[in-house]
Amino acid sequence: MAAGLPVAQAATGAEAAAPGTVATATHPGGGLAAFQVGSHGEISGAVTDSSGKALSGASVVAGIYRSTTDAQGHYNLTVPPDTYKMAAYAYGYAPKKANGVVVDDGTVTMDFALDAVARQTVTGKVTDGSGHGWPLYTKITIDDVPGAPVFTDPYTGAYSVDLPQGADYTLRFTSVYPGYEAVTKQVTVDDAAQTVNVAVPVDAEAATAPGYQVKRSGPTQPFDSTVGAPEGWSVVNADGTTGGWSFDDFGNRGNKTGGSGAFAMVDSDKIGSGKKQDSSLITPVIDLTGNDNPQLEFDTDYKSYTNQSGNIDVSTDGGATWTNIWNRTTTLTGPAHVELPLTDYAGKPGVQLRFHFTGSYGYWWELDNVFVGKRTYEPVTGGLVAGTVKDANTDDGVVGATVVNTDAPQDKATTAATPDDPALGGGFYWMFTSKTGSHTYTASKSKYADLAKTVNVAPDSTTQAVFNLKAGKLAFTPGSIDKTVDWGKQATQNLTVKNTGGAPASLTLGERPGGFTQQVKGGAPLNLVKGNYSPLALSKGKTSDAAPAANAAGDAWQPVANLPTAVQDNAVAVYDGKVYSAFGYTGSEDTNALYAYDPDSGSWTKLASAADTREGTPAHGFIGGKLYVVGGWGADGDPDAKLEVYDPASNSWSTKASSPKPYAGSGSAVLGGKLYVVGGCTSSCGTTDATVYDPSSDSWSQIASYPEPISWQSCGGIDGKLYCAGGSGGSSSTKHAYVYDPGADSWSPVADMPADLWGSAYSVGNGKLLVSSGVVNNSAAITNQGYAFDPGTGSWTALPNANTSVYRVGASSGFYKVGGNPGGSSTPPVSTVEVLPGYDQGGESSDVSWLSTSKDKVTLQPGESTTITVGLDATVPEVTQPGDYTAALTVQTDTPYSVADVDVKMHVNPPKTWGKYAGTVLGADGKGGTAPLAGATVQIDSWANSYTLRTAKDGSFALWFDVRNNPVTVIVAKDGYQPVVTTVKLKKGETTTGNFTLKKAS
Repeated sequence: MAAGLPVAQAATGAEAAAPGTVATATHPGGGLAAFQVGSHGEISGAVTDSSGKALSGASVVAGIYRSTTDAQGHYNLTVPPDTYKMAAYAYGYAPKKANGVVVDDGTVTMDFALDAVARQTVTGKVTDGSGHGWPLYTKITIDDVPGAPVFTDPYTGAYSVDLPQGADYTLRFTSVYPGYEAVTKQVTVDDAAQTVNVAVPVDAEAATAPGYQVKRSGPTQPFDSTVGAPEGWSVVNADGTTGGWSFDDFGNRGNKTGGSGAFAMVDSDKIGSGKKQDSSLITPVIDLTGNDNPQLEFDTDYKSYTNQSGNIDVSTDGGATWTNIWNRTTTLTGPAHVELPLTDYAGKPGVQLRFHFTGSYGYWWELDNVFVGKRTYEPVTGGLVAGTVKDANTDDGVVGATVVNTDAPQDKATTAATPDDPALGGGFYWMFTSKTGSHTYTASKSKYADLAKTVNVAPDSTTQAVFNLKAGKLAFTPGSIDKTVDWGKQATQNLTVKNTGGAPASLTLGERPGGFTQQVKGGAPLNLVKGNYSPLALSKGKTSDAAPAANAAGDAWQPVANLPTAVQDNAVAVYDGKVYSAFGYTGSEDTNALYAYDPDSGSWTKLASAADTREGTPAHGFIGGKLYVVGGWGADGDPDAKLEVYDPASNSWSTKASSPKPYAGSGSAVLGGKLYVVGGCTSSCGTTDATVYDPSSDSWSQIASYPEPISWQSCGGIDGKLYCAGGSGGSSSTKHAYVYDPGADSWSPVADMPADLWGSAYSVGNGKLLVSSGVVNNSAAITNQGYAFDPGTGSWTALPNANTSVYRVGASSGFYKVGGNPGGSSTPPVSTVEVLPGYDQGGESSDVSWLSTSKDKVTLQPGESTTITVGLDATVPEVTQPGDYTAALTVQTDTPYSVADVDVKMHVNPPKTWGKYAGTVLGADGKGGTAPLAGATVQIDSWANSYTLRTAKDGSFALWFDVRNNPVTVIVAKDGYQPVVTTVKLKKGETTTGNFTLKKAS
């Protein structure tokens, strides 16, 4: 046991203390403590070191009762009446016991000051122990010692750890490299430093260690002849057997074992119904004398059925008795290779094996390449190459880089993160190579310059090779543009771009309209609905076991008109200002219905239904003014491969090329005029498959596999790249996020999402990936939390909490959240719709008429800079009113770094002869109060012009115009209300207020 850990077993305290007389004893340490309390009492206090520093996590015991100190070193024990011996323990400190105090029915305060125990250093080296002897990169954990594990130096195998003396420790050594056994060492730390070296053997059975290979000596039977059993082999059929082991593949199954040519087989299915097989294929007698490690290996394909079995038995007495070593009653799909040790028969002279099949109108057992002989696991000539690949600009580790021996391309490795080992800092790689001596190694990663160097590989050692990859890196000055322009005038602003990196860098500028003010306040309270949530088809009876919880609304997300029917798993998208919701599960059935929401009228309209019903949120998106939908679970329970296309112009559906790999619950997004489909579910969830549909050729293509099996993740296309985050792998969920570069056909990791959300509402708005609600905490709860990922900064920020906690919910730009399931056993979905305003701009660049640049494509050498002139034009027809016009210059680069958009604001001053007319329209609510009227018409008529406005959601309106139009007539109207007419005169440069309250029409 490590120093400072308690000997007594912890127990739970009793009920709360009864009131009574309070007595206090403060004691820094000493002998024994005896406490007599009343019906119930409390013992509390603090544990510190000798300097008075609080010790958190210390244990305080009173008899069988135990408490652990908090961050401030405080503890509390509630105990029944008795006499107690007390002691305090903490790792690295000598335990202390307390003097006795007797108290009736009260509270005792007992403080402990512990003395630190002297520490001693344990050092050593960990090496390969089976022949190569090279340093081994190893994780070391120490039982009962807090803190992170210790790692050996991957290049020397050395480690060092300081431990409190006077105790025994259990050190566990686990190789980071595969194929090695775990080693445990018991170490006693006394009053001196010591060295503990460890040689770690390979796991010969696993046979996955680098630099080792399996060697076999003995015969292999390939069953190449189709006319009968090979020489020495025999087929023995029990009475009543029809058919049995044969070698001619009379059922034309083909060799499914992984072998080639002919094979042995029992084909119960082909033999037919009403017939039985009890057939044995028996080997010749095998002499294992002198074989201290015999092994049976074979290639196979075994398809199972009821009351069918495949057994392998061993006999050493000529077949008089048999011992079973392998039993198969379930399918083993070939090609499959089986290895069975025959250790119990080592050295025996007369060994036979039989492959015994029993069944009646079952399926089959195929067998090929049966080997019986000696198996050894031996080192091969070579050495290890290991090191890190770093970013030459930032000195950060580069994860996902490849390092290749140019002289032997099969020797390669990919760099990985090493979050548990702070000494490495990420970008670590290692490989075994049989090519020792001087060779050229090249490190590469997309968007970095390749780097080659000569590495002199030493045999039976670890050779270190570090690579620092150069890349371009762009900096913008200023980082944003804010310019005031007079009405009808133009202005310019210079933007300087410099390449501060070590390689050439290219950039392409684009434009994105709209504001970029992100809401961070006003969300609803956090609402978690606990349960056990399934990513599978809900119409097939897969539901959660939780009860939904009430939601409390905030003022960030705004409710809009409910969908006409409750639904979840629906496909939602925005086109031409309208929100479309199609397909889904209604709580009783799958649907093919399509609805559209018009924000101007505030109502939903039912449109033409699709041909197929679908649930499981089919992949979808608008391309070229048409809605493309594919996948989702169809009526037969399988993913629907049909690609259906809705045309709003004709209110009709058509079909296009079917998906080669349909899934439900995929992440999907539109990027560059193509529909991307990533991951998904069939009868289970989680796949790495990713495909893309191109409407211009009506064709599907496979793209690079997603880095991990996934479904129900959130995806969005932003500035030429596809971003995906979160999701469920089927058995667990993830926070991981990745970006796909179509040009390189590759995925790269980006910052993890703050929570492991799946089944969320997701979309793209204002150049960010938006995610809200869904299942969190590894499928244990539904949440209303949300986050936004900004590719420019490479970081996530919180969105306001939504008003409703739902999962498997449709969403679109806007940011609209439509339907979803609130959780609960057999709980139906909801029809609720809410929107987080201000996120109505998509992820792709588009032209901004009042914004221009003198250059939109630039390539800069290292250290080079250029000036781009940004033009702001208040003369374009789209500038109809004075005020602030916002946009952004999007930046796409061939560098590995995220580059933030350059925000642009053009403030347009009104002409000197103009004034502003603004106000609010309210309507009587019929209960003696009023409420804002959204969508009311405000018509302003003058002798020169006529203007028609519609009020916003808060009932507001505003208009600048020339005061020389005075006076003007204002007409305010709304269906169901009495109109109001008034005359107004504006003043130059001032705001004239016009507030109206409309009465209900009689």
